[in-house]
Amino acid sequence: MSSALLRTSRSIASSSRWPALSAAAVAPFSLAPEIGARPKSTLAPAQATEQKFIQWDGLTNGKTPALVNVRSFPIIGSAIPQLSGTPAIDPLTKGYDYWLGMHNQFGEFYSFGSMIGGNRNDIYRTTHVVKDPRECAKVVRAGGKYPSGVLEFLWVNERWAETRDIGITEGIHGHGEEWRRVRTFLQTDLLHPESARGYLPGIINAAGLASKGAQAAAQLQSSGKEKGALNSYLNRCAFDMFSSMMLGIYTETANVTTPTDPENERFVKGAVQGLGTAIAMLFSPYELIVGNLLKFETAKMKRCFEGFDAAWAVAQDKIEQFRERKDLGQLTENEQVSYLSRALERQKEDGSNVSVRDVTEIAFISLFAAVDTTSSVLGWNLFHIARSPDVQDKLYCEILHSVETVGGGKLTAEVLSKSNAPYLHAIIRETQRLTPASPIPLNKTVGVDNLEIHGRKMQKGDVVVLEAYSVGMNPDLVDTPEEFQPERWLKGAVEARKGTSKEIIDHP
Repeated sequence: MSSALLRTSRSIASSSRWPALSAAAVAPFSLAPEIGARPKSTLAPAQATEQKFIQWDGLTNGKTPALVNVRSFPIIGSAIPQLSGTPAIDPLTKGYDYWLGMHNQFGEFYSFGSMIGGNRNDIYRTTHVVKDPRECAKVVRAGGKYPSGVLEFLWVNERWAETRDIGITEGIHGHGEEWRRVRTFLQTDLLHPESARGYLPGIINAAGLASKGAQAAAQLQSSGKEKGALNSYLNRCAFDMFSSMMLGIYTETANVTTPTDPENERFVKGAVQGLGTAIAMLFSPYELIVGNLLKFETAKMKRCFEGFDAAWAVAQDKIEQFRERKDLGQLTENEQVSYLSRALERQKEDGSNVSVRDVTEIAFISLFAAVDTTSSVLGWNLFHIARSPDVQDKLYCEILHSVETVGGGKLTAEVLSKSNAPYLHAIIRETQRLTPASPIPLNKTVGVDNLEIHGRKMQKGDVVVLEAYSVGMNPDLVDTPEEFQPERWLKGAVEARKGTSKEIIDHP
């Protein structure tokens, strides 16, 4: 997969434009490169600013930061800068600037009203923002039997699921026993290390096939024949890789020079349209009030649901055909060891509390979400590799050496392990620091009363989020934070930070 990544990055580097992903088509609180913009620094296009980083009590001096309460209003929270005094920066399209601006104005510990992830039992949508991962870890540990997450706040997705009679809606977007039932079934054969290793050969092969389409996508983008060709390419890469795991098939949608099932194209387009529109809606006070609270179907909601419906229709047909072929013993060897095949077998076991319909919905939602979230991460890694020839060369040499000495001439999971490819993992970690897919990696609801965060007692139901971007851009914690330097994550550099305030960036 890494050799495929290098081929793709070199194809993109030869294009006259930077790799691009639509900001409206990425995961909640996430960001991606923008089309055609030239960066001022090693930060992404249109994300870098001249903001001077302001230090506060907290991470760098060990003092307990004081809580700052940002002005908030019923329903809309702190969404309108003119009312709340928050930075006049769009958090959807310039999220890095927005969160850095919030840090500079309000410090290491503050509360504000969040339309997306705020306390739903509080009309002001109060959210407490922390920067110290050790404090946020307290919330995670106190999560109880039913830990919370950001999926609970995605009202657009939840609204669609309810209106389409999706049975696992509460399991995906809820917070109770139904959540546990669905999540337990979903995680089995998906997150277990042994299961994950079993899927890697197929994913690596799918990535290799997808990489062959990079040059064509770059040419389409640079020639102006297809705006967003690289966006589309990365979405298809994600779909191809996840399809190899979920269905055990090689869909080969990423390479536009080879034929593919038009239904696969329809699925990807529907997913991108639906998810992209949904994210834009989450950031809109108008959509929150008219679409969510008053239950009217807005123009954006209609477009969003059309995308969801298209992808759902394709998924139902594909999964039904898969089930029929499995019952007839017609699955290929790869399909037999796919996630869906194993899930259908577990569904039939005695004592199973999951229906065939549940399995269908779980498979759909997993594949649907992967199209967008994976492509965003791919985009940022390719962006930095394409702009750093020296990084490309070091990575190429590392992977080539590992392939020859560990993989016996083949690209395997062991070849890509951290012990055999430390520079690859350092690149991924540096990409996450400099251009995280989500500046807010954790959004949790406090599960107990009187949980102390920075000396202040939180109550059950309070919402706490970890804002990690400003930590990674703090010049007192990270040397030359605006530069892309994977070497800062190699073993020697990590060891050198131990026992200093800088080791906070290594917190898992």
